[in-house]
Amino acid sequence: MGGFLGSGKTTIIKQLIRGLVNDGKTCAVIENEIGDVGIDDVLIGEAGLTVTPLFGGCVCCQITGDLMTAVHRIQDEISPDWVVVEMTGLALMDSIRDTFEEYGGPGFKIHTVSVVDMSRWIHLMGALAVVFDNQVEGADVVFLNKTDVAAPVPETYEIIGQKAPGAVISCLDAAKKEPGPLWAELLRCIGEHEGGMKK
Repeated sequence: MGGFLGSGKTTIIKQLIRGLVNDGKTCAVIENEIGDVGIDDVLIGEAGLTVTPLFGGCVCCQITGDLMTAVHRIQDEISPDWVVVEMTGLALMDSIRDTFEEYGGPGFKIHTVSVVDMSRWIHLMGALAVVFDNQVEGADVVFLNKTDVAAPVPETYEIIGQKAPGAVISCLDAAKKEPGPLWAELLRCIGEHEGGMKK
């Protein structure tokens, strides 16, 4: 899952984790945020998750090898239903997809999710347009977050549709969304994306 710092990735991941655990699924989390704060220890403890921190740089350009090593180790040792990767705010989504598709191994499925902060949409499109493009390109699902602060307009969907053709776009306010419905919404979006890919 990618998106700018402050876009709501961690909040969404927390809700998704609770939702999938309540659904009887197992998961492991890999954090790649630059800094010391990520998924909180309380959530990790209550859900019985395994977290592999990969600090020190952007996973797509500096420590790709470490990421894939961590993913394969988690698969071999734990074999969870899901591995959730929280990317740094500067991650290139299409590069990450390429890396996983090349080194993931047979039967490996990847679903890429990008989070767009609607409260800062206009500013990000102006000041950081190139970085924004790199985060959205290659996404299967785009969550438009904080829509209670700034609702998307038709132009929003048009722009994202051009940058991420085939991506399923979903609006939400993650801070107010319950874990179960958010998890169900992600599964719906993934299924819709896969259905579109088969046409």
